[in-house]
Amino acid sequence: MESKKKYALLTKHGLCHRCEKALVFPGRKFCADCLEKIAQYNADHYDSEKAKKYQERRRELYREKKAAGVCVRCKAKATYGLYCYKHYIEAKKASARTAQRRRLERAERGLIPDIRKKERLCLRCGKPLDVENSQLCLACCEVNRKNSALADKTKWRQDEARRYEKNRRWREEHDKR
Repeated sequence: MESKKKYALLTKHGLCHRCEKALVFPGRKFCADCLEKIAQYNADHYDSEKAKKYQERRRELYREKKAAGVCVRCKAKATYGLYCYKHYIEAKKASARTAQRRRLERAERGLIPDIRKKERLCLRCGKPLDVENSQLCLACCEVNRKNSALADKTKWRQDEARRYEKNRRWREEHDKR
């Protein structure tokens, strides 16, 4: 807890978390000098081949745990899909946080169809519109025509048309009486 208080105090005063003396670089936790030192250290000590082997081993362990029915994050029995109860709850919370963040970002940007209508772009692909008073470009209009022609020929559409016709005939017969 002591280090959390220390880092909170450093953040509050805008001081570097490494040297604890200089002011932080804008948007970062470290000063410019410390950022350079960190970058140099990483350049000297990072081995891409070692990192690649590490990632391959991690994937292999993941597959082994998944096949064995063990939680992919720890060694407990996987009772909720790929996870134990503890990691399942963590994954659900993380997923909910990500979904909430994405919803907020989408709301800030606005709905894509509204933006495209304002800028006179095709609602489907975003290209500039070719035809006046249209919401789709010529290519997307053609795709829509083909899809609607195919849609009428699907088995489900044909079954629905037969069912509708049968019900219509039945209503006509029974409404006369």
